[in-house]
Amino acid sequence: MWFDIAEYQSRLENAQKYMARHELDYLLVFEPELVTYLTGFYTLGYGTSFQCVLVPSSGLPLTVLRKAEQFHFNDTAAWLDKYLLWYDGESAPDVVIRAMAELSVKGRVGFDGASWRATTTIMDRVRGAIRASFIDLGTQLDSLRFIKSQAEIAYMREAGKAVSLMHEAGIRAVSPGATERDLMIATASAGLRGGSDQAEPGPLASGERAYHIHSCFQDRVISHDDLVFLEMCAHKKNYHARCMRTIVVGQHDDRMVDTYRRFVDIQDEALATIRAGVHCSVPDRIVREGVVKTGWVDQYPNKTFYGIGMMFWPNTYEKLEVTHNADFHFEAGMTFHAYISARGLNISESIVITDRGHERLTTFDRGIILK
Repeated sequence: MWFDIAEYQSRLENAQKYMARHELDYLLVFEPELVTYLTGFYTLGYGTSFQCVLVPSSGLPLTVLRKAEQFHFNDTAAWLDKYLLWYDGESAPDVVIRAMAELSVKGRVGFDGASWRATTTIMDRVRGAIRASFIDLGTQLDSLRFIKSQAEIAYMREAGKAVSLMHEAGIRAVSPGATERDLMIATASAGLRGGSDQAEPGPLASGERAYHIHSCFQDRVISHDDLVFLEMCAHKKNYHARCMRTIVVGQHDDRMVDTYRRFVDIQDEALATIRAGVHCSVPDRIVREGVVKTGWVDQYPNKTFYGIGMMFWPNTYEKLEVTHNADFHFEAGMTFHAYISARGLNISESIVITDRGHERLTTFDRGIILK
């Protein structure tokens, strides 16, 4: 297990309190992160093998897993005596129906219909076979994971330390004549040596592609007067931290440098307003209006914060984000990637909200890097 049993007991209690508030008899949970969150069970096979969990209103959950994943279940799960195996050749709808029949499920069943694993094929078959009332909860169950425990935050701090080492290695590797692949090798190696559990350091680009987020490295050769973008990502037990920085190679444009420094000031001003109880629109407005006032861009439609924590591929963020129309208050224990990204200039941090403010989980120097 990644945590002691008390952590999982607390999570299960919170889920069952949610069920009581919404008068639910069972939860049928598909999203891999939620399955792991509630049961401890983790496998790389989430991408290729179907897993789910049935949570009753009282008692322990039933984890449903492929036989091929049983070793990983035994190695990671909190509730080792409550499982149902399925075998190759069975379909996912049949597996869910069999699990629900074993528990004699009836009454009101909530399910996370927004999960990429909760397909209409599965739910149409299940509704036709099980005499119960199914309630699509969309993304509501994800809120169970938004408030992190101290043990979860500790993993994210470790990931943040690896991120700093990755940036240091990436900056050292940047020079005219080096390739983006060289940077990728340097940053990936530094992350692994620094404790990250993944070898994929995140988006990395130079030249024209450095002006756009989500660029993947290529074999492009870095030249004089290039812009280089590093978004270093690391995780410990799949708890993530990430941090974006901009590097200017060779001769630099004074306006670009001044604007970047202004972006840092704007984000610092926004972060200074954050604490538990503050509405998300307060820092969002500071960032959004501040970026436009620099004149670097005419408008700033980006989100300004989005939730991070435990994430498995293909998910890259938790389903909580700060946009111009977001409506929620920060709570202690929420964790976010706070970022400004505009026309090639990128500055970001991973943070955790506290009662009195916030803590940076990524601590690399915030200045623009000139080489």
